[in-house]
Amino acid sequence: MPARTPSPPTAAPADAGPIRPFLRPLEAINFLALAVVSLLTLALYRRLPDPAGLLVRYAIMAAALALVAALARRERGLPAFLRFLLDFYPAAFIPVLYETLGVLILAARGGARDELLIAADRALFGADVTVWLERFVRPWLTNLFYLAYTTYYFISLALGFALWRRDIPDLRRYIFTLTLCYYVSYAGYFVIPALGPRIALANRQSVVLESTPVAAAIAKTLNELEHTKLDVFPSGHTMLAAAVLFVAYRRARDVFWWLLPVATLLILSTVYCRYHYVVDVIAGLTLAAITVPAGDALYDRITRRLSVERSASGVDSESSGTDD
Repeated sequence: MPARTPSPPTAAPADAGPIRPFLRPLEAINFLALAVVSLLTLALYRRLPDPAGLLVRYAIMAAALALVAALARRERGLPAFLRFLLDFYPAAFIPVLYETLGVLILAARGGARDELLIAADRALFGADVTVWLERFVRPWLTNLFYLAYTTYYFISLALGFALWRRDIPDLRRYIFTLTLCYYVSYAGYFVIPALGPRIALANRQSVVLESTPVAAAIAKTLNELEHTKLDVFPSGHTMLAAAVLFVAYRRARDVFWWLLPVATLLILSTVYCRYHYVVDVIAGLTLAAITVPAGDALYDRITRRLSVERSASGVDSESSGTDD
């Protein structure tokens, strides 16, 4: 019997689409963040009031993240609502992670270092800026700035929804970059933990700021909801507002002009409402200007690297069950 000629390898269908990476860049950076805080928890184990509870929380978050990663590889076969959640889940993931940082910062650094930031403001401006601003305090202005301060929780989502309706790849790049900005700001809290002028300079303030029902209600609500108190340097509100503007100017110019006055008031409110020193704002603006382009470059690099690793593994979309 003549020898059987082996069949040539079957080529992948032309419409199979690009090979999907094992992880999207967003999940990769979130897994890295969980690894960092988990290792930090282990290193500070004896100084923490409930280290086991923290590790359990991080494990649950990692399991949820693994589920997200698995679903993302089969995204095209999912209902529209689940695909939406796969992109916007950081809106829940990041606040949950943030709420665990307070005890870690305290254990790692031992307390607030407001004196460094107060000294920096005095060196730059010759005064405590929040004390100097008391001459401009008016009830209507106080209401305006406290309301502006709360837009931090919505401004990033506003641009996210606009990009979601226009261009999903731009949306995913934006969410990755914004997530990186959050993590950079969190790292700063460990470098210089501080409480802010509303606490550290309270004995020097002679004008009560929370004198209106609106201001009092917002201040009380934020104080009760946020358990991480040493989160002043850099100003995360400033950094994220600036990052949103940078991305909007490049990828959604019409939205940028709507967001510009909102973000400007938000940044000004951080000092008027005594949550931040001016040096915190300067640091937030500077870090945003660095982190946004760095995030773009990192997004491209991670995407290329993960795609190459998946390609080298020899696992294609058909064998993994991915719907392309």
